[in-house]
Amino acid sequence: MSTEPNQSEFQPRLLAESTAKFHINAPTAAIDITDWLYNVPESEYAACTPISKAHVSAGFTTSPDGKPMSINVEDIGGALIVEHYNPVISEKLHCRVESVSTLLIGRIYTTARVTWELIATPKSGTHHEFTNNVWVHTTEKYDQYLEALRIPYEEARHRFQLAIEAHNAEETPYFAAGIEKKALKKS
Repeated sequence: MSTEPNQSEFQPRLLAESTAKFHINAPTAAIDITDWLYNVPESEYAACTPISKAHVSAGFTTSPDGKPMSINVEDIGGALIVEHYNPVISEKLHCRVESVSTLLIGRIYTTARVTWELIATPKSGTHHEFTNNVWVHTTEKYDQYLEALRIPYEEARHRFQLAIEAHNAEETPYFAAGIEKKALKKS
């Protein structure tokens, strides 16, 4: 059996990665990021991007295997994105979800793999560092989109990176505030 990788096997490429930080001031025992993510009201989610109005909608369902699924609709960098987030890590202070998301760019549909991670790291007393991480990778369909439109990968990556960084910087303080508010109501 050959140990050489199959040349026709798809290799995803990084389109964007972003980390933004803020703070949460609430008792550690009362913070539950996973619960917040799967239950954030649509109006609160939409209000987390007051400048860009990028958050269009949010909803919740279950996946075919019965796990919770967060559905988000966003307009980032001119792409309308529908995310179907499935749990990878579901802890009170650490939540990571993944989605093969549908993108509508202009009049063309494609997909990208999005990983979203939220972490509250205790610092002192009730102070926590809140981290919002986002990674976006190509899919075979996205690479076909780039090829069909003759868009160089590096150009697409640059545009996606700028859009994701701006989006993450805008939403992170509002996510932290929502998580903090929910935790303070519990304590």
